[in-house]
Amino acid sequence: MAQEHTNVETLFANNMKTTSLSTKQQSVLQASLTLFAQKGYENTSTADIAKLAHVSEGTVFKHFKTKDGLLQAILQPFIQDIFPKVAGEFLVSLTNNTFDDFSSFLRFVVHDRMTYAMDNRQEMKIFITEMVKNPTILKNLTSELGALLQNGVDSLFDVYKQRGQLVDWDAMRIIRIVSGVIVGYLIPNIIMSDKPLDVDQTTTEVCEFLLEGLQPR
Repeated sequence: MAQEHTNVETLFANNMKTTSLSTKQQSVLQASLTLFAQKGYENTSTADIAKLAHVSEGTVFKHFKTKDGLLQAILQPFIQDIFPKVAGEFLVSLTNNTFDDFSSFLRFVVHDRMTYAMDNRQEMKIFITEMVKNPTILKNLTSELGALLQNGVDSLFDVYKQRGQLVDWDAMRIIRIVSGVIVGYLIPNIIMSDKPLDVDQTTTEVCEFLLEGLQPR
């Protein structure tokens, strides 16, 4: 069963409501996220942001100093709060679903995460671009998600290991392999193409490849 996803901009807006930011500051950050996603960071000016946020350009600089300051203020809540929350909700959906075998489980995981990325591809482009320029972002995100994912999937993987459907490897090793292949398909599409990825076809290709390595011989 497909999972309903809340879009990234809504998650960001909800997150800001839990902070001490003023209404104007929230409007500036929301406008920045929207424009960076639509036009790209380099093609967005602080004047564009001020106009969409309905504030003066001076207000933008007063609170965030530079355009890069705006970008960092957007990235931090995603790394520290939003992406970990998304990962946690996804783990809950995995435990609440029943799968006949590891192949079905893997197909659900790959299809769902690719669908999520495609539904939010413009926002994902911001993060991928910045991760390429600044590897520390990926390191920090991996640190935030690592323990959460390992603790969440250990018991799930154990079921398939006991059935002889999954190699007896450490959970994080399996996660890194699966994530690496998914990301390997997503990054070229998100960065270099405006054409949506064929999620069904790509899921089949990814699962065929992964099952060759993850199922016991």
